[in-house]
Parts: sequence; C-alpha cells; structure tokens
Amino acid sequence: MSLTANSDGMLSVSGTLTFDSVASVYSEAQSLLSSHTGVIDLAEVTLIDSAGLALLLEWQSAAKKRGCRLSFVNTPDDLLRLADLSESTGLLGLTARQAKVES
Repeated sequence: MSLTANSDGMLSVSGTLTFDSVASVYSEAQSLLSSHTGVIDLAEVTLIDSAGLALLLEWQSAAKKRGCRLSFVNTPDDLLRLADLSESTGLLGLTARQAKVES
C-alpha cells in the first residue's frame, strides 16, 4: 500500500488495505496525514478488509481531533459493504458509491 500527495493537494491510496499491509504503513502515513485536511482518493485500492476499514476510521478520528474532516472519493464497493455491515458508513462520511473525481 502507498499513500501519496498529488499536485492538486489530494492524497491517493493505492494497493491493498488489508491486515497484512496496514500496520507497516500506519506510522509512515501519520506525518503525511497530520497536515492534510481534505480529500483522499481510493480509486487505486485493489483490496480492502476490516483492517483497512479500521485504518480509514483511525485517519478520520485523527483528523477530527485536529478539527478537520477527511472526505473519501472513488470508494471501492468492498469498503462500502464493510462500512455498511459495521455501521461505520456515517463515521467515514460515506453515503453511497462516491463520485469519481475527474482529472
């Protein structure tokens, strides 16, 4: 998994957000996320499980503590199903299939 800042200020996540990958990127991502208050693009996420959902919830919680809120776009269907099942859709700010951001 990788998290990168685009030239437009949006953060992009790519790869897998699973039990095997989230722990290794957690601390690495903290510095990038500590100054980010906007949109995270999930279009390049290839696989997500409950550990990935927990990571996104942690990012949202940390942003809220800083007085900010993150928005997730291009949300994978797997994430929407997991969030709905765990009743965390509202916590992430997801309401339905998020619109794709045009470049």
